[in-house]
Amino acid sequence: MGTTTSKKVVTPTFRASFVNVFEPRQNEQSGKLEYSVKMIFDKDADLTGLKEIIKEAIRNKWGNNPPKNLKMPLRNGNESDLDKYPEDADKVIANAKSVAYPPGLIDAKTKQEILDPKEFYSGCYARASLVAYAYDNVSKGVAFGLQNLLKIRDGEPLVNRASAESDFAGIIDSVQNEVGEDTTSENDDILGDLND
Repeated sequence: MGTTTSKKVVTPTFRASFVNVFEPRQNEQSGKLEYSVKMIFDKDADLTGLKEIIKEAIRNKWGNNPPKNLKMPLRNGNESDLDKYPEDADKVIANAKSVAYPPGLIDAKTKQEILDPKEFYSGCYARASLVAYAYDNVSKGVAFGLQNLLKIRDGEPLVNRASAESDFAGIIDSVQNEVGEDTTSENDDILGDLND
C-alpha cells in the first residue's frame, strides 16, 4: 500500500463483483496475495465521501501539486468490456483491496458474521468501509483499501460464463427429435452381448 492513507468512510450500497474476500488471490502484477472486491455503484449514488478521501490521499502525498495523469479509483462503467461485463453499463465502478488481512464481513439482516462463501458472492449487494491511499511506484495514483463489508441483500449472481440457454440456443429446436428417444433395444443388445 501507499504510505499516505485517508480517513475511513462507508460507501453507498453497491453490487459486488469479482468477490475475493474469503481467501487471498495472487495479484498478477505485484505478486502479492490480496483480498479484493469490485464495487458497481448506480450512476446516481452519492459518492461524495469517496471523492473526499481520494482528494485527502492526494493532498497527503503530493500536497496541492499532484502529478499529472494520476490513476484514479472511480471509473466509468461504460468503458468496461460490456460484452463481458454488461452489469457495468451506465454505472460507476471501483476496486478495493486489502493485502494485510481479510475484511470483516457482516450480514445486515442477521447482524452475524458471514463465514460461508455462498452467502457473499458476485451479484449480492453490500456496503464497504474503505480508506484511500496514494501510491507512487511504476505508476502514480490513488486506490481504495478494503476494511470491512456489510451484506445488504441478495441479488442475481454474476457468473463469468454463458448460460446454458445461450450456449444451446441454436440447436435446441434441431435436437427435439432426439429428446426422449428410446434406447432400450441398444442397451438390451449391449447387455445381451455381456451375458453371452
